[in-house]
Amino acid sequence: MVKYPQMPLLNKKLLPLGLLVLLVGVVFANTLLNQFVYDDKVFVVNNQYIKEIKNIPRFFTDTRSFSGDRGFMIYRPLAALSLALDHWLWGLHPWGYHLANILLHAANVILLYWLVLSLVHLPVTAWLAAAVFAIHPAQCETVSWIASRSNLLCTLFLLLAILSYLRHTRKGYYWSILFFILGLLAKETAIIFIFLIALYDYYYVLKVDKSKAANMWWSYLPVVVISGLYLLLRTLVLGQIHQRGWWGGSLWYTMLTMAKSFYYYLKVLAFPGKLTVDYVLDIARSITDPRVVTGLGLILVIIVLGIKISRKEKLITFGLFWFLIALLPVSNIIPLEALLAERFLYLPLAGMAMAIAVPLNLLLAENHPGRGRIRVVGYLLIIVLLSAYMVRTIRRNRDWHSDHTLWASTVRTSPESPRAHFALGEVYYKESKYRPAIQEYQAALELNPDVAELYNDLGLAYEGELSWPEAIASYQTGLKVKSLDAHTKINLLLNLGNCYSRLRYPDIASAYYHKVLELEPGHAAARHNLKLIAQIFNRSS
Repeated sequence: MVKYPQMPLLNKKLLPLGLLVLLVGVVFANTLLNQFVYDDKVFVVNNQYIKEIKNIPRFFTDTRSFSGDRGFMIYRPLAALSLALDHWLWGLHPWGYHLANILLHAANVILLYWLVLSLVHLPVTAWLAAAVFAIHPAQCETVSWIASRSNLLCTLFLLLAILSYLRHTRKGYYWSILFFILGLLAKETAIIFIFLIALYDYYYVLKVDKSKAANMWWSYLPVVVISGLYLLLRTLVLGQIHQRGWWGGSLWYTMLTMAKSFYYYLKVLAFPGKLTVDYVLDIARSITDPRVVTGLGLILVIIVLGIKISRKEKLITFGLFWFLIALLPVSNIIPLEALLAERFLYLPLAGMAMAIAVPLNLLLAENHPGRGRIRVVGYLLIIVLLSAYMVRTIRRNRDWHSDHTLWASTVRTSPESPRAHFALGEVYYKESKYRPAIQEYQAALELNPDVAELYNDLGLAYEGELSWPEAIASYQTGLKVKSLDAHTKINLLLNLGNCYSRLRYPDIASAYYHKVLELEPGHAAARHNLKLIAQIFNRSS
C-alpha cells in the first residue's frame, strides 16, 4: 500500500489555501497593469448596457446587453451582470475588472482544492492539482482577458454545484441545483454538470454500493429538465441555438477538424511555450490527415488509460474523463465561431490537473524501494514544473498588456493569421504609424484577399501617407470583392469620393457620393460632402 507524504504545512486547514491564493496573486498581479484589449472594447468599453444598473433585467432577455450593439450570438446574463457591477465599482478603470478576474480565479482554485480533497482525502494531491490549475500558462487567456469573465463564473458555479452534490444531503442537492442554474446563466458550458455528477456517481458511489442506483436516476431528472428549459430560453432570446454553420460545410468535416484540434489542445497543455490568441486551423477533409489520426489516437489512449487505471487510481480516471467531457461544449457539436482557443481549456484543465497531481504525489510516496532518491527527484520535478509555469504565465500576461503587445505577440506566434495582421494594422493606424499599418494590412490580404473591409482600411492607411493613387486603387479593389456587404460598400464609395475631392476632381467625387446616397438616402456624411463641394468649387469658379 502506498504511503503518501505527510507534509505539515499542507495538512493544516488554512495554510494550503493561503499558499494557493498567494500563488495566484504572485503570478497574475501584473495583469492589474493591463489595459482593455481585443473584445474588452465590445463587452465593456463600448457596451452602453452595462453602464446602467437599471439595464439588469435586459441581461436576461436581450442578446445585445452582453456584447453591446455588436449583438454576438451569446447568452450569458450573469457575465453581463458581473461586468455591470464592475462598472458601477470601477467605472472604466481596467485594473478593477482585472482584480475581479484574479479573485474569481483564486476562488476556483480553492474550490478545486476542496473538491479533490473530498475525493481522495490527500492534502498534497489536492494542493498539487489546485496549483497546476492555478498557474498553468494556458489559463492566461481566461484570467488576463476581461471578456472571458463568463468562463470564470461558469467554473465557479459548476464547482460549487458539484461540491454541494457531494454532500449527499437533500439540502446539498437543492444547493447544487441552484448553483447549476447560475452556472448556465454564466455560460452554456455548465450544461455538462449532469455528465460530471454521473461520472462521480459511477466511480465513487456505484462502485461501492450498487443498490443506490435506483434513487440516483431520479436525482438526474431535475437536471435534465432544467437543461432543456435553459436551451429553450437561450433559443428564444438568441433566435437560434448555433453561432454559425458547419465548418467546411458539413458535420463530418467539422468533427474531423475537432479531432485535429484535440491534438493542439494537448500540445498546449504539455508544451505551453507557444501561446496565441488566434490559432489558424485548416479544415480537415480526410480521416487520414496525420493530425486527425493523432487527435483520434490521443482520445482513444485517454479513454483506455482511464478505464484501465480506474481500480488503482480513481482520481486519474475521474480527471481524464472530466477533461474529455469539459471539451464537449467547445467541440462544435453545436457550431461555434471558434475552432480552437486557450480559454476553452480553462474548465477542462481542472480535470487534467487532477490526473497530473496523482503521479506527482506518487513520486513523493514514503515507501518506494529507493524512496530517498525518488522523493528528491519528485520534489525537484514539482519545483521545476511549477516554477516554469510561473515564469511562462507571468511573461504571457505581459502580452495581454495592450492591443499593441497582444497583436504583435500574435503575429509572431501565429504569422499565418489574417486577423492578427489586420488587428496589428489597426493598432498602428490608430498610432498614426501608417507605413507599418500598410505592411500589416497587406500581409493580411496576402493570407485572405476576400475581405473588403481590409481594402478599406488599407486605403485609409495610404491616405494617411498622402498616397492617393494607392488609396484609390485599394478602395476600387475592395468594391470587386464577391462577399462585399452593404455597409463596407458604402464606406468604400464614400472614401473614394473623399479621395477625389481632395485631389480636386469634384465631378468624380460627387458621382461617388451620389452612389452612397443611392444605397443609403439619408447618409449624413455624403450629403455634407456634396454641399462642401458645391460651396468650395462654386467659389473658385
